[in-house]
Amino acid sequence: MSSESTVIVTGASGDIGLSIIERLIADGLKVAACCRSNPEKVAQAFDSDVEIHELDLRDEASIKTCASMIIREARSVSGLVNCAGIAMGGLFAMTRMTDMRDVFEVNLFGPLLFTQYVTKKMMRQKFGSIVNITSTAGLLADPGTLAYGGSKASLGHASRVLATELGPLGIRVNAVAPSAVVSGMADQMDDAARAKLSDREALAGNTLPSDVAGIVSYLLSDNAAAISGQIIRVDRAMPF
Repeated sequence: MSSESTVIVTGASGDIGLSIIERLIADGLKVAACCRSNPEKVAQAFDSDVEIHELDLRDEASIKTCASMIIREARSVSGLVNCAGIAMGGLFAMTRMTDMRDVFEVNLFGPLLFTQYVTKKMMRQKFGSIVNITSTAGLLADPGTLAYGGSKASLGHASRVLATELGPLGIRVNAVAPSAVVSGMADQMDDAARAKLSDREALAGNTLPSDVAGIVSYLLSDNAAAISGQIIRVDRAMPF
């Protein structure tokens, strides 16, 4: 992968997004960081090492503008990491459909539309690697995870479908499914739910944003040239 090529990271101001950007910069890659809020966190962390773009995944105009700007300015786009997402917990009987639609808008529909725009450039290049950050919540059937888990399960399925459709064009698509990562999003979880997940994990310790970033780095690299259509779990050996 050429250092002159750009890798796009959404959800750039979140804990996992920041860690992914840090790793990609260490890999010598050029990064376009996209976020809806807190762009100053990205700017303070990386100074002038990244290009920062505003992206609101609830807004189709914002999605088109952000993607178009990056595509126009980049010599080539070698990678896209769809890391942006929002969390929501609650039992089905208490879940408002407006809230569920909002979760799917940010976690699924917005990223897919953004990916559509970006892959147009990848198709012309005939190369590229897409990594979608999903979640073990999309693989488990725990109570209270219908909205968030459903959106991430759908993104995981989309990753496998896109791998088959885009593969003939030289584009790889994979997903990374972490369990609870030490982050601001995980802090929103109920303590009992977090303890339940931790008890399932065979390996002691915590899953860090850097653990996710390492897998993303590998999947974007030429070392993963034969890997596509996979959902790689980062869950400390959680049985399913």
